[in-house]
Amino acid sequence: MIDLVSGRFPTRNRRDVIEVPDKIVKETLPSGNSHEQEERRLFYVGMTRARKYLFLMFAKNYGGKREKRQSGYVDETGIKITKVKQTSEDSKDQVGLFGVESGFREPKARKIGKFKPPFVSYSQIDTYKTCPLRYKYSYVLSVPQPPNHVFSFGTSIHDTLRDFHTKLMFDDVSQQNLLEIYDQNWIPVGYMNKKHAEQRFEEGKELLKDYYMKNKNLKTKPIALEKGFNIRINGTKLYGRIDRVDKLSDGGVEIIDYKTGKPKDQKAVDKDMQITIYALGVKEALGYDPKKLSFYFLENGQKITTTRDKKQIDSAKGVVSEVVDRIESGEFGANPGFHCDGCSYKEICPFA
Repeated sequence: MIDLVSGRFPTRNRRDVIEVPDKIVKETLPSGNSHEQEERRLFYVGMTRARKYLFLMFAKNYGGKREKRQSGYVDETGIKITKVKQTSEDSKDQVGLFGVESGFREPKARKIGKFKPPFVSYSQIDTYKTCPLRYKYSYVLSVPQPPNHVFSFGTSIHDTLRDFHTKLMFDDVSQQNLLEIYDQNWIPVGYMNKKHAEQRFEEGKELLKDYYMKNKNLKTKPIALEKGFNIRINGTKLYGRIDRVDKLSDGGVEIIDYKTGKPKDQKAVDKDMQITIYALGVKEALGYDPKKLSFYFLENGQKITTTRDKKQIDSAKGVVSEVVDRIESGEFGANPGFHCDGCSYKEICPFA
């Protein structure tokens, strides 16, 4: 809450342009100075809306000749006010709230000079290529995002399939067992309302029933589930997590990544950057030979398989290296477009 000085909060009383006669006002008007009472109510509402921290802010000088006096409402709170003496050095250290150098982040409260990401992932690379400013909001400034039902649904399905295949390696799992696992892993946050959450829950059950019928007699048992990898590209760590790795009879492996979104065709999968990065990680970090790279689209129950050669994998390295260089050089310009509609930061981004 800002500008908590006399004359600003409460503001000076300005009479309405058109006075409303008391006889036609149906509500009970506050006694005494109605303007001050209304301002006091607004002050109280503002204070009690705080979720985690409450900052009451004011200054002695706003550019006029006279020093300002703190609001009487602040006095009424009984909060002890600590005066901070400013020195000439303070002005040199002052930074913008949303600048890359700002330390105003919790729990990552640190001043940021030349930003160097501690690691990058496919999602970070994709976010930066879509819009560098979105990357800055999310990964540099750590501006929190509201829960998203797409993410919640995807995580619920992924966790369910992880647990399903884990149990399947040691024992038979019935369809009812699978649905019980789904119920335990269901994340109900981010949906538009209760009806929307219930609808997606039921749709998830149908997707899993279809998956079960097509995979219950799976002969090949996974050698890894939710397998993470780390490699370094030009000194920066590239991190990823693969849903499933199956061993093939020829000694190679098949990478399988589950998708709960809109299915893609073969042409799109053949060019997909994510599966290329996974092939890179499996080959260089885990020591496997990725012969098959597959996306399993749960919406239509279709698995589409592709391959990657050394040239394509080396090209992916180049893309990662280029993006990291641009991040470290501070290139965070906006790239507005249709993707702004689904962006969590569209309400605060001036370019959306």
